Amino acid sequence: MPINPATWPSLSQWNNFRMIYGNYRIDVEFEVTFTSKKVGQFGLNDDRLNRLKLMEDLFQKGLTYPQIGDELNRRGLRKVRNNTPYTKKDVGMGLLKYRKRLKRNDKPTITNIKERLVLVPLKISQIH
Repeated sequence: MPINPATWPSLSQWNNFRMIYGNYRIDVEFEVTFTSKKVGQFGLNDDRLNRLKLMEDLFQKGLTYPQIGDELNRRGLRKVRNNTPYTKKDVGMGLLKYRKRLKRNDKPTITNIKERLVLVPLKISQIH
């Protein structure tokens, strides 16, 4: 959209969401509130993330938690913390936490937007 210099004398005023109109400066103020749990989240290392994705893939193929644990043990994969074989409880809790993590990684949700127009009277010296 072209800008007419007669009606919009300074482009820098637009960058500040301000415009001079007559004897008033018009300010537009925005307040945006959003919710996100992603800000303070740490990532997983690739080995652990790949293991969780493998568990999820096996579950999607129809395997039960004990069958997934047996498959992981057959492949020689061990639990990360104490290097012991996987049980059905380990698989179930791992998948539960992985799914919660995926939910937290969703996009932030905008909960509130406020827009306010403020008219500020100018002093005589500020008028062009």
